[in-house]
Amino acid sequence: LTKFPAIKRQDGVTLIELIAVIVILGVALIGVTTAVSSAVSRSSDVLLETRALALAQSYLDEILSRRFDENSAPRGIPPCRANCTLELNFGLDGGESDREDFDDVDDYHGLDQGYGQADPLQDAEGNEREGYENFRVRVSVRYLDLGGGGAEESLASALNDLTDEQDAKLITVTVSHLERPDGWEFSVYKANF
Repeated sequence: LTKFPAIKRQDGVTLIELIAVIVILGVALIGVTTAVSSAVSRSSDVLLETRALALAQSYLDEILSRRFDENSAPRGIPPCRANCTLELNFGLDGGESDREDFDDVDDYHGLDQGYGQADPLQDAEGNEREGYENFRVRVSVRYLDLGGGGAEESLASALNDLTDEQDAKLITVTVSHLERPDGWEFSVYKANF
């Protein structure tokens, strides 16, 4: 009997195995790249929201520092009652033209500043805000809606002291950005005192 020499088996990777590994790694890298890209885009949304919140807080702090109504006593006591400004007259009062002249909450009604508007965003002294070039701020002010049901009526009944529409004003500041035109709404109440 003749013996055949043993065939030596060669260790290594075949071409098919190599192609399969490259395809699997390619698919995995696409998934990782998509996840990283998505996380980066979401981080810019958080930055926009943070800046919008800071901007809204600045405007709300300024507005809330003003007295309730043109006809309110300087320190708010006694509150205005029958002589409060009518809602249809909200906005600038006679002789008020600059932000530094705004002396009550409803003077801010209709304020619209920022991108796409004639006035840039300004601080309380009328100085232009730096770093907010693509932001826009709109302000609306109105009295409570006690007969409409919902949150305002629930608030009034919970406090038991809000019995008249003129007991509080709802101040809404809407901050929008060029990339987020629908914007973010921030609302607070200013009580009549």
